[in-house]
This record gives sequence, C-alpha cells and structure tokens, in this order.
Amino acid sequence: MKYGLLYYKDTNNIGDDIQSYAASRFMPRIDYMIDREHLNDFVPDKKEYVKTIMNSWYIHDKFNFDFSPYIYPLFISMFFKKFPYQAGVTVGVDYLNENVVKTFKKYSPIGTRDKHTLKIMNQLGVDSYFSGCLTLTLNKFDGVKKGDYIVAVGLTKKELAYLRSKTKREVIEFVQDVKLGSFSEETWDQRKQRVEDILKLYQGAHLVVTNKLHCSLPCLALETPVLLLYDTSFPENKDRIGTYITYLNYVKREEFFNTDLNLENPKPNPKKYLAIRKQLIDSCSKFISDDIKMNISDLPDVNVYKSLSYKNNVQKQVIIKYFNLLSSKYEKECLKSSKLFREVNDLKYRNEQLEKDLNLMKNSRGWRFLEKIRKILRIRK
Repeated sequence: MKYGLLYYKDTNNIGDDIQSYAASRFMPRIDYMIDREHLNDFVPDKKEYVKTIMNSWYIHDKFNFDFSPYIYPLFISMFFKKFPYQAGVTVGVDYLNENVVKTFKKYSPIGTRDKHTLKIMNQLGVDSYFSGCLTLTLNKFDGVKKGDYIVAVGLTKKELAYLRSKTKREVIEFVQDVKLGSFSEETWDQRKQRVEDILKLYQGAHLVVTNKLHCSLPCLALETPVLLLYDTSFPENKDRIGTYITYLNYVKREEFFNTDLNLENPKPNPKKYLAIRKQLIDSCSKFISDDIKMNISDLPDVNVYKSLSYKNNVQKQVIIKYFNLLSSKYEKECLKSSKLFREVNDLKYRNEQLEKDLNLMKNSRGWRFLEKIRKILRIRK
C-alpha cells in the first residue's frame, strides 16, 4: 500500500501546513503529495490505492471537489462551509454532490472537525461523528527549553500594545497568514521544517495569546498555556472556533481590553481535549497499520483516467470562463442599479427637505400675515 499526504499547495495560511504535518506523523513514508484543491485530478504512477488521511478545510475551488478513485481515505477532522464564489454568487454545500456523498457513505463514519459540519453530514444521511482537529495529536519536541517570552498570533496593533503594557516579558509577534502561494515551489521537507520551527516557538513560550484555531489547538497538544481571543463578530467563527471554546481558556475579543490578564501565572489549559486526542490517535494509527486488501480491478486505467481528467478540466475552464463573464456583466448591472438607486434616494431626500422648508415657511408669522392680505385682495376682485 502507498501513502499520500494531503496538503494545500498554494496556501497563504501556515495553519494548513500544520494540519498536513499532523497527518504526516502517522505515516511510515510519503509516496505522494495530494493537493486538496485538486483531489479529482490525483493519479498515482500505476493502478493502485493510496492511503490518505483526509483532514482539511474543504475547499476553495468547489468545481474540483470530487475524489480520485485511487485515494483510499480516512475521512477525519473535516470542515465544510459556504463559499462566496463572486459578488452576488454564494456556493452553499451543493458541491457535496451525489458522487461525493456516495464516497462518504462508502468510507463512513466521517469524522468532522466541528459541529456545523457534523450537522451537514447528518442532513446528507452520512454516518458521522465529531472527531475534533488532528492538530490535537501533536507531540512535544525533545530538548525545547521553556522560555521567558509570550507569543502573540493574529493580534491587532492595539491588542499587541495592550498586551505589552501588561508584562515585562518579551512579546514576540508571529503572523500565520502569508502571501498566497508563498510556499508553492518549496518541497515538503522545507515546509515541514518551517512548521517544526513554529511549533517549537509555541512550545517554548511562557504563554501564547491568539485568535487562531490552528495556533491555539496545537498549543493544547504542546502543553503550552494559551489564551484564545474569541472573535464573535464573524458568524463563521461560531462554527469553526465556537466548537472548541469549552476546550480552551478564552475571552471574547471585544472584552479583551477589560480583562484582568494574569500574564505572570497564566491559567493552566483545560484537559478536556485529551479524550479527543486519544480517539484521533487511535483512529489514525489503526487506519495506517491495518493491512487492507483492496481489489484494484475496480480502478480505472491510469492513462484513461488522466485523459478523462484532462478533458473534464478543459470543459470546466470553458464553463468557468463564461460564468465569470456573465458574473462580471451582472456586477456591472448591479453597479448601475445601485447608482440609480442612490440617485432616486437623493431626489427623495431633497424633496423631503423642500417639503419641510415649505411647511416651516407656511407656519411662519410672515406667511400667515401675507395670506390674510391675499384673501382681502381676492375678495375685492
């Protein structure tokens, strides 16, 4: 059996690589790198199944969401969400089409990273459960000494300044979001080394303060005290992060400046995550170690599949091209309508102001006096 590592080649979030790193630790080796944005295009060197732990956030390119028949998956720590393709066009979960659902049911139960995704799976009639996030399975590194510094990840300048005003310790600012495609040309070994360096930074910290899920959960696994700033202003955080607030020490982000921070003796992390961690480790270890006999006669010829995949991608690009043209035309019409709407509202506002001025004038003493004179003149005529 061969082994594939799921990753996001063009990511702008180091958290994606931390996810892949967590999965890689269970594998005896990595035979293939499989891009989560092109799952349907994956073809191995020969007709064979490739064991792959499918923990990920799915996905940006909804047009590519289908599973290569060569992937033998462990569906665990999965997350789905609605996706705004363009202005005025939102892709819901329609991309979880009949073929995808059929694959889910074939390899069920499905482990979800959050309770929102669990609800989606249940609505689709797929046997599923809340598995938690695979980053909770990370192990501490040997030889990392505890430092006297605090790490801040994802904080605003104002939040960072407030944090520094509350301690004499060094506060190290770290940014997990980078320029899109920054890692695209790097090898997995290079990306893996970056992840390990970051995790060691977190492990050695006196405290980590963050609004990032893929910083806070690894800190739990690394046994580093972590404080999550739970930002409730984004609706999607209720699904992604809200699932985990009972596993973390947290404050609502809008209340951060009014919080009595104990930076010298940070509150120990809750231990509730340990049950999830054990279940995740057991599931992934069993998946990798099981000697599964699969009938490869059910698989398509690799050359035939490559040819079909190429043709489908060409057709897809034509459809996307014309969809984008229509969408662009739609946006322009919306802008015209919006401009017209503003002009109409402006005229309504001016008319209201004129009516107010007219009423004020009619109620004035001068107007009433002149009205009496006009009546007299009309009578004389």
